[in-house]
Amino acid sequence: MNQDPSLIVSSDVDGAPVRIGEHVKVVSASNDGTITPGFLGRMGVVVALVYDDPIHQYPTDPLIQVRVDGLGEDLFFPEELELVPEWARHRIAQQRRDAREPRKPAPRAQ
Repeated sequence: MNQDPSLIVSSDVDGAPVRIGEHVKVVSASNDGTITPGFLGRMGVVVALVYDDPIHQYPTDPLIQVRVDGLGEDLFFPEELELVPEWARHRIAQQRRDAREPRKPAPRAQ
């Protein structure tokens, strides 16, 4: 019986290119067509690091499992992702809060 040697890690790994919970953006174009089109250009959150060949990949070269709201999860190579700057994360969070809060009517001019 063969055992799967893959290592799936859902906590931070020193030396990995990203951290769990970090916001990332999937690149907007795939030259080789390996990225599912719906994920292109979308933002998501890192949920796991996958080492298919831990002896050679660990810790610096994992596949990165990313969750994108409304689409689910997929695996990406580090070069297929961009880190989202902190200012953009705050702006997105504010937009989500604003969308959840009911709109208040504008005060009427007298």
